[in-house]
Amino acid sequence: MSNPPYSRATTAISEITGQPVSTWSEEWQHECEARTVLAMSKAERDAFFNGSTDEDGKRKERGIIAIRGQKAAETLRGNMERLMAARTRKP
Repeated sequence: MSNPPYSRATTAISEITGQPVSTWSEEWQHECEARTVLAMSKAERDAFFNGSTDEDGKRKERGIIAIRGQKAAETLRGNMERLMAARTRKP
């Protein structure tokens, strides 16, 4: 029997806390999402949170606020702020 191609014990160092975190955890998922959204341009982030419209002003895509709700969007923004703060503390 061969070993599986992955390990559930996989960890990574959190950029926010500097501590090991399981890459299977929600904490890691939230940090990765914050990192991804921060890599977007301001216009892309606005569309991600608020959705987008076509040239006629009709809703083209729903944003995170409409899909997950205001509280989830605020949590994501908080994680983004924590990540930015951690990045400014690094030498």
